[in-house]
Parts: sequence; C-alpha cells; structure tokens
Amino acid sequence: MNPKKPHLLKVITPVDSSFILKGDPIPWDNPWHYHPELELILCIRGKGTNFVGNDIRSMEEGEILFLGTNLPHTRQRDRIFYKSNPGETPESIVVQFNADFLGKGFFETPEFLHVKELNDRAARGIKFTGNTSADVHEKLTAMIRSDKTQRLIGLLGILDLLARSEEYEYLNGTGYVSDAHLKNSQKINRVYEYTIMNFRKPVDLVDIASLTNLSVSAFCRYFKTRTRKTYVQYLTEVRIGYACRLLGEGQFDIGQVAYESGFNNLSNFNKQFKKIMQTTPREYGSRMREF
Repeated sequence: MNPKKPHLLKVITPVDSSFILKGDPIPWDNPWHYHPELELILCIRGKGTNFVGNDIRSMEEGEILFLGTNLPHTRQRDRIFYKSNPGETPESIVVQFNADFLGKGFFETPEFLHVKELNDRAARGIKFTGNTSADVHEKLTAMIRSDKTQRLIGLLGILDLLARSEEYEYLNGTGYVSDAHLKNSQKINRVYEYTIMNFRKPVDLVDIASLTNLSVSAFCRYFKTRTRKTYVQYLTEVRIGYACRLLGEGQFDIGQVAYESGFNNLSNFNKQFKKIMQTTPREYGSRMREF
C-alpha cells in the first residue's frame, strides 16, 4: 500500500447497532485512510505516532481524539519499542458513527445544534485534554460494559460534553484545505472560497476586501475579529496545508512544492513551514514516508 495516497476505508456497522464501539489494539499494518464516519479515539496505553491530516505527533496515553468526516489519518505503533517489548500491547477504544446515524436532521434540532457544530469542527481533528479527557475516558470505559440502549445514551452524553468543553486544541489549522468551507457567515465564506481557488498565485488584499464590500483596513479588523488571526496568517496556513499534501505525495522536490503552494521565495517557504508545522519540509516529507 502506498501511504502517500489515503484510501477510502469501508466501515461496516453491526446489524444490531447504529454505530461502532470497539477496542482497538492498533494493528501493525494500519494504513493511511479516510472514511465518511466520524471517529472518537481514546488511547488507554500505547507508544507510537498519530498522523491526522497534516499533523504528526506522538501518542499520549489518556488522549481523546475526535476526527471528522473524510479526514485522512492513521496511528502507527512504535515498531522498535514493541519488537523489543513483545509482551506489551497498545490499547484503545474507538467509536465510529455516521453524521446522520440517528436520522437525517437529528443534530439540527435546537437541543443538538452544539453537537452538529462539534461534528463540523472535527474536520480539523480535535484533541481533548484535562478534565474533559478524564471524564470521556470514564464514560467510554462504562459504555464498553453497557447494553445497547445505555451505549447510545452514553455516546450522546459524550458528544454533549465534548461540544461544551473548552479543553481542546485543533490538530490542523484553518488552512487544512478540506476544512476551508466549514465556516458560519456568508461574507467570510466568500473569502475562504476565493482563497482556496486562488492561493497558488499572488493574492491582493484589495481584491479580498472587495468580496466583503469593506475597505482593506476594515476587512482586516473584520477578519481578525472573527478568526483571531490576520488574513495573511490564514493564507499562509492554507498554502502550508497544501504543501503538506504535496510533500506527502512525494512527486515534487521542495522548491517545486514551494512554488506550487503559492510561495515565490524558498527561504520564506522554509521559514513559514517550520513556524506552522514545527518541523522542516524535508523532515515532514520523510516522516510521512516512514509508515
């Protein structure tokens, strides 16, 4: 299997349940994949690496990850550790469910709109920490021992808890291309859509501001108020997100990746890439080809 090209994984739901709840030891050959189902992961114990979208980081015991629809991901064992410690086995609990597993429009009811927003935000991949992580750990462990009805009630309780939590971080920035349209206002949507269509070439703030019928200075204030970052920061994240995909595919050298991603200066590309991804383009490409 070529890990650079994620493949569609067919998730088969049991005939007597509307979602999947299972223990997951993380198989040795865990491919780079995606699927339409959302996925909630509890790492009980394990050593290895999580690859989620553009993000690469070590597993942490007790971590809770929530991955959105069609977000490419894989979890890889630390092969050296487990071959040296054959008695050790990673352990996780995984929940997979379709966005409309309780019926189309269920999460659009007033009582569950916050959960729908959570599901949308999960397109970037979310890691939950602190008391939230500990509470979900306890609830997932209880779900494993429960009957079908209590499992469903438990899942809804977990989604409600996650949707209200402030103890989280995104695994991918707003520049992750598949997430570019998951925004709230039509005015901002026009900006995101234009950016995704044009980020490979020079982008003029005058043109961007005109999409919102605002002056450049007013647009800059508007954008930062709603995103907590400048438009230039957002544009850079989009370009770096695309560069990550090209590096993973391995078809271009770093200079070509920089050019294809909208950078006309290799030094600036390397600087911005390391600032956002905390690693160099070369190191990132190498790690994506490790598994």
